[in-house]
Amino acid sequence: MKKILFTAFLSIAAVCSMAHAADIKVAAVEFNPSPKDVDGNIQKIVKAITDASNNGAKLMVLPEFSVTGFGFIPSGPGDFDTIPGRATKAIEKVTRKYNNYVVVGSYELDPVTGVIHNAAALVGPKGYIGKYRKNQLPPGDYDVAAPGNLGFPVFNTDIGKIALLICFDDTRLQSLLLPSLRGADILATPIGSDMMPKYEKMSNGNHSTISNIAVLASWVGMNVVASNQTGVVDFPTFGLQDQFTGGSTIWDNNGNQLAHSKVSTWTKPLPPQTIYATFDPAKKSEQKTYWLKHRRPELYGVYNLYKAPVDIAANNTQNQISALLVQYEPSNGNVEANVKKIDSLIAQNQNVFNLAVLPFNSFIGNTKLDKNNIAQYAESLNGKSYTLASDLAKKYKTYLLFSMPEVDGGKYYETAVLFDFNGKQVGAYRKSHLNDDEKLWATAGNSLPVFSTNDLGRVAVMLNDEVRIPELADVYGLNRADLILIPTSYDGKQYGSAVNIPKGLVPDASNRGMNFWYDIAKYAQAFTLVANYQQSGDKEYVRSGVYSLVPEEGYYPPNIAPHKEIAYQALFTTHANNTLWINQQQMVVGRRYDLATPLTLDMKGECFQEWQTNSTARGVCKGQ
Repeated sequence: MKKILFTAFLSIAAVCSMAHAADIKVAAVEFNPSPKDVDGNIQKIVKAITDASNNGAKLMVLPEFSVTGFGFIPSGPGDFDTIPGRATKAIEKVTRKYNNYVVVGSYELDPVTGVIHNAAALVGPKGYIGKYRKNQLPPGDYDVAAPGNLGFPVFNTDIGKIALLICFDDTRLQSLLLPSLRGADILATPIGSDMMPKYEKMSNGNHSTISNIAVLASWVGMNVVASNQTGVVDFPTFGLQDQFTGGSTIWDNNGNQLAHSKVSTWTKPLPPQTIYATFDPAKKSEQKTYWLKHRRPELYGVYNLYKAPVDIAANNTQNQISALLVQYEPSNGNVEANVKKIDSLIAQNQNVFNLAVLPFNSFIGNTKLDKNNIAQYAESLNGKSYTLASDLAKKYKTYLLFSMPEVDGGKYYETAVLFDFNGKQVGAYRKSHLNDDEKLWATAGNSLPVFSTNDLGRVAVMLNDEVRIPELADVYGLNRADLILIPTSYDGKQYGSAVNIPKGLVPDASNRGMNFWYDIAKYAQAFTLVANYQQSGDKEYVRSGVYSLVPEEGYYPPNIAPHKEIAYQALFTTHANNTLWINQQQMVVGRRYDLATPLTLDMKGECFQEWQTNSTARGVCKGQ
């Protein structure tokens, strides 16, 4: 028994790796490379990293394509570099002298195959260490580069375990999950986020990559250094001029913004700039520890499935949603009083609605459940609370989601039930990821259903702190949920934090709410509806709200309820805008399903541990 427990401990400890140094000064070095001028760009890179080294930086991250520039039609091999190659050889002269590390992006020419990759190299005190090839390519990259074929390597260094991603990689959540599962302490992200006048929307980036990083840092528990290109680039071949936005950011593994650069605009272009911050890669991320402990890989099998462009589960029907998010201060434990208040709040709304979402444990309020009192509060389906909820749905001719502690066959569950406008049960979801307190009395559900409805589309549910499990967003997106409903009891203290995106990158209205709810909507590409209790304080992210698909593009920013008891109405239409830079269809069919297997493996199993230990291997189980 002791051996088993020790092995399990080692497994978790390996994932939550300890870095070897503290107080690491890092730098995001913004840069404006000239297309096809490799030698000229290398000279500029050497100067920039020398300056940062003299300022004490131990890790420097430069933008995507720093070595080669991009947006050109290749004329020959001289337009590219190899990795290792000219750039890494020049950079290592600096890193050997200053005993530090550099991450730099480039079009890489594979000298064996002749294939071009969008790649990033890591160079350290002893020279070239390794490289990463971008796995998630946007449409423009395919004109020149091939998808990556190295998986998601993590490199051991004396400042911690370093993973690399490149720009559009961050549109797929699994790109963040896999390096984190390998124990990465630091995520270095070269970025090329731009805007063109004829395509510019409300955001200062064509897919707001920097804002993606901002909201993801705490979800996966990695320190992040993200460096974006800045400046204007002419592309005479295409008759275009491009503006790169800067906005580089540095985050710690608990989601605290440590530094960010100013954002360029068409009216205020900015020269290259370097930002600095200091973090301790050995500092634990409370969220990462929680996520790793409560993962259930056996429920994530959909990751391994190929999804064809013609996906039978996809729903493209536009549904007009008029949702009431019922936010009230409960009388804890008093079912009758709470139902009366909910009824009264719904009745005050004179407008048409077709969905009502109630908070977590909707009728008993914030009552703390334990093994001593659960029998007092738990009810069977078709019991008193179930019937009251059904009656509310029938009375107001609306779909209604409520949740309750359920008893069935001597076992207890946290359960959510969706009723249709006739009060008939559409489906029930039992909380599948229990927290430590719930595990003392509850049984976990073993499925992640998505309910099909004629009026709302496809509906999924997360209960309360299940939002801390990133894989749920991916799974529901892959299973084509149109709506994710989240009954919660969140006071802003237990987990998560407010959305914190650098000013100037997104519309102000988008920089609102709680980051996990924001993340779920983005990475599932499903409207996410949160019903919370009326809580003390006035922080916006504690309130109920609707989170939209691409808020940083100015498309339906988060719609957050006022700080009062209310049945708050939110109006939107699903599948109303299919011209978004990234949508659910593109997310699902364009993902690297062939790299996702580790997400579905038992973390204590041999295959997972082999993949985790051999961090530069693409596959699992003896290098598959």
